[in-house]
Amino acid sequence: MSKGVLEINDCGLRVFNGTDEVLESPGVAIINNREILTGTQALMRARSHPTQVNHQFWRRLSLESVKSDNPGCRHHADLAFFHLREIAGLCDISDEYALAVPGNFTREQLALLLGVIKESPFNGVALVDAAAACISSCAPRGVHLHIELQRHQTLVSRVAVHEHAELDIAETVTDAGLHHFQDAWARVFTDAFIMQCRFDPLHSAEAEQQLYDLLPQWIAKAMRQGEVMAELDDRTAKVSLRQLQDASTPILSRVRAMIDNLSEGSSIVFVSHRWADIPGGAQLAERIHLLPHNAVAQAIEQRWHEVHSENDSLRLVNALSAAPPTEVAIQVNAAAEAAATHLLFGHRALAAMQPLFVSWQAGKLDITPTPPEHPAATITNHAGRLALRVDAGAELMLNGERISAPVNLNAGDRIGAANFDDVITAISVEHYGA
Repeated sequence: MSKGVLEINDCGLRVFNGTDEVLESPGVAIINNREILTGTQALMRARSHPTQVNHQFWRRLSLESVKSDNPGCRHHADLAFFHLREIAGLCDISDEYALAVPGNFTREQLALLLGVIKESPFNGVALVDAAAACISSCAPRGVHLHIELQRHQTLVSRVAVHEHAELDIAETVTDAGLHHFQDAWARVFTDAFIMQCRFDPLHSAEAEQQLYDLLPQWIAKAMRQGEVMAELDDRTAKVSLRQLQDASTPILSRVRAMIDNLSEGSSIVFVSHRWADIPGGAQLAERIHLLPHNAVAQAIEQRWHEVHSENDSLRLVNALSAAPPTEVAIQVNAAAEAAATHLLFGHRALAAMQPLFVSWQAGKLDITPTPPEHPAATITNHAGRLALRVDAGAELMLNGERISAPVNLNAGDRIGAANFDDVITAISVEHYGA
């Protein structure tokens, strides 16, 4: 009998067959008097049809009435059902599913979810807290946090790990969801197009939809290269990673405040894979571990016998057996905003215990401990912090922007030069184990 996991998160409901993710579908619906669209096809029309969109139905799962002329859409639960039905039609579903749910769902919402699932093509045989499941398979003994990004908020779950990993408390950070990050980034790109091209992408619903459709690939490219040349409607505008990080900072600060409030001195902050796509997402905490994309499916597969129910009355499982201490081996990284200690260039990591010199020779960037004939910059170590000083006349880039004044380097900073593909990346030493 095949087993799967259905993860309930309105950023994207995810279907796993075993530990393989086979589908992700955003919690968005378009409703008109002729049809109800959900998932990706709804997301791709959300900006061009703003009066028909509903992206609150999972967060507000209830029998609350929805204003609609469509007779098939009475309340949010109807939209959840339509969404599940569409998802089931897009993939081969397993015989049995464990439902991985967020810790901020109320008892009433869980009961309603089970009712909706029962009417859907999914055969739900388990109900599991997603945060407790993720942490159970990899965390050392202690009190730790799980940080999940949702569409309209961030969920911070505190999990106590002893013989079992048990959910202690789950708190939401409002106005700190994927939707808010995307709106903040959209403003950055809109301002760039206006300033550089005299073009406002928000002048029409169609152009706005294109901007939001392209956002994910623009953000990914900026995070890889330090900047991105965004193209829209035959116009091009340059946006740096630092600009996107600055736009993300107010939202990230609210999440950090909740983390500080709920964590203990030895807590590790386990963040879902979604934070890897957020500029500055690696700056959420000093002791942070990025979970793999299928962390919840892996954990549930290992503990299927604990969560599986033999009857229709599913109980919420929010305590799962913890991994034996001898099997815990995780990588805990310092936050990306931490002071840099090393420089990564190609396959070399330089500790910078002595001054290092940046130069370019024959069209290639280089960094050496020996002063070249024409250095472009010098990197020195001052009380454990690396400082970058650009020599007069040199045109050096930091995170895609030209610099001239001395700066302290943070982990994640990228040093380069215009028209050069090579970059020197500032990093901090990684700490292994709890």
